[in-house]
Amino acid sequence: MFTPSEGDTSSGGTTGAPVDGDIDCDPTMSNNYHIHIYLGIYYEGEQVALPIAVGMVDPGQASDGFIDTAQCFYYIHTHDQSGIVHIEYTDPSGTPITQPVFDLKNVLDVWGITTGPDSFGPFSGPVEVFTSGQVYRGDQNDGVVSETNLTYWGNNANSIPLYSHEIIDILIGPTYPQSLPNVAFYLEY
Repeated sequence: MFTPSEGDTSSGGTTGAPVDGDIDCDPTMSNNYHIHIYLGIYYEGEQVALPIAVGMVDPGQASDGFIDTAQCFYYIHTHDQSGIVHIEYTDPSGTPITQPVFDLKNVLDVWGITTGPDSFGPFSGPVEVFTSGQVYRGDQNDGVVSETNLTYWGNNANSIPLYSHEIIDILIGPTYPQSLPNVAFYLEY
């Protein structure tokens, strides 16, 4: 793993202005709709860290590798480099957490990167995408989703719906890892 630049790229959510028309940056995080997904990135067989403070404008200092203060938080953000993406949304319609509100393209737009069949952000090479699909587990299995639950999505990740406890692994080749890790989620979301 490497240490990527903090936060969003210059084309992502750096100003606090809405992203994709309706992904706002609020001064506090909401628990109205709150889920976590895991985004694993593997380049040439090696895991790459997700940047800390994606979706945060003017983030505070990290404490033990975790940032929880910022001028504002986009509905989609990261607090650390673990690969866990937080989706905290004030949903006036009351969508249950078992239903997706956003897709992976929204995450990438907040971050400020793009993906396609032959690239993911700054990485070039053939892309393969694996996902766990709709596997919301609540507190089942101690919050662990096994890599054996992954299925091949294709080579373009943009339209993957973000379910609670969704695992999305992006593999950029031509060298790919032999196996992918199990992922443990916080039990409350």
